[in-house]
Amino acid sequence: MKNILTLLALLTGSLAISQECVKKTEANYGANPEDGKAKISLYAEPFKQKNYADARSFWWDAQKAAPKYKPVLYSHGVYMYKKALKKEKDPEKKKAYADTVFMIYDLWVENFGDCYEIQVKKGADLVQYKPKTEYEQAFNLLKKGLVQYPKEKVKATWISKEMMAAYYMVGHKKADCDLLLEEYEKLSEIADYNIKHYADNEKKKNGYIKAQEYLDQKVAPCASCDKLEELYKPKIEANPEDMDLIKKAVKMLDGRKCNSSEFYISLASKIHAAEPTAESAISIGNYWYSNKKYKEAKKYYDEGLTLTDNEEEKAKLYERLASIELSRGSYKSAVSYAKKMKDKCKANAIIARAIAMSAPSCGNNKIEVGFVYSLAIDYAKKASGCISSSTIAAWKNRLPGKSDLFLNEYKVGQTVSVKCWGESTTVRSVD
Repeated sequence: MKNILTLLALLTGSLAISQECVKKTEANYGANPEDGKAKISLYAEPFKQKNYADARSFWWDAQKAAPKYKPVLYSHGVYMYKKALKKEKDPEKKKAYADTVFMIYDLWVENFGDCYEIQVKKGADLVQYKPKTEYEQAFNLLKKGLVQYPKEKVKATWISKEMMAAYYMVGHKKADCDLLLEEYEKLSEIADYNIKHYADNEKKKNGYIKAQEYLDQKVAPCASCDKLEELYKPKIEANPEDMDLIKKAVKMLDGRKCNSSEFYISLASKIHAAEPTAESAISIGNYWYSNKKYKEAKKYYDEGLTLTDNEEEKAKLYERLASIELSRGSYKSAVSYAKKMKDKCKANAIIARAIAMSAPSCGNNKIEVGFVYSLAIDYAKKASGCISSSTIAAWKNRLPGKSDLFLNEYKVGQTVSVKCWGESTTVRSVD
């Protein structure tokens, strides 16, 4: 713990030296302006034409003649050598190109000063090209630079790469699990912000969803329920009225499904008493749900519906309520909630299960029970992957045989009514 505190203190202190990047528009052509102009032109023209091989061959002369031309000189240099690195197959040449990329970053800092843009980009590239040897430098750069960026400008890949660097730090015993948990908390907040910020931009939103999935994957070794309680208990005992801290703890515990303990419910109840919201009602409901106290859970989920107009929160509540009613054997109520869910795959899966579970009490004979299972299979097909093939196979085994259908004057492919559900299905047979 002492090591991690020392590391965090050093990193926190270093934040002060991060600064805005130079946005220079006026060109500086160096000591010999005519020569500088000519050499800048020699690299810039093929660069514009995307002839990066020629542009690279002239870039170094341009840099030497006019090292303070504009910051774009260095961003172009990094871009070109990363392009070459991506195409190169020979391992030694790839290594040489990677070394050149970092040499250009150093020249950029030398001529225009360090700044958060360079720190983040260099840190991300170190993770990309030298993760196993330069993870500590990469982590320091990303942590120092990323905090300076407006949240909506933080790229999803940067989130993943800072987490990867932190993961390597813990793996190589340069830090302990506290660091990975702190990083997870910070980076999840950025990912969550951007998932909402880019709700209408499917491509960007999906990028942040994937970043969050990566965070969940990498934090797993350190995020046992016992470890999380060990992390948050002393902090909250020292600051019992810090609602922001308590909310962070509840969010982290809920996210890792650590919501069945007395510690969790004490925090969730404190939030709900002070600021009752749909989110706080869901938290308490989750505690009761995890402990299989479905009546109590339903009470808080129903309360949550009265506290929000947010469709995402409502969708989450409808899913929980549908699951509760399914567990309680209230099948029609489960279907009613499921039909209000936003995720149609999960909704159809719940409906299919509710119908299948109702089969023994829904039909008067084996044939009618088979029709109920056939209706369940109709919904399972709509669930497209949210129900296992083994479950569907088990339902198919409950269907009547062709001989039984024939004797009762039914045939495969015929449309029949499933009276207790008020719907129709297609007759199927087990054989």
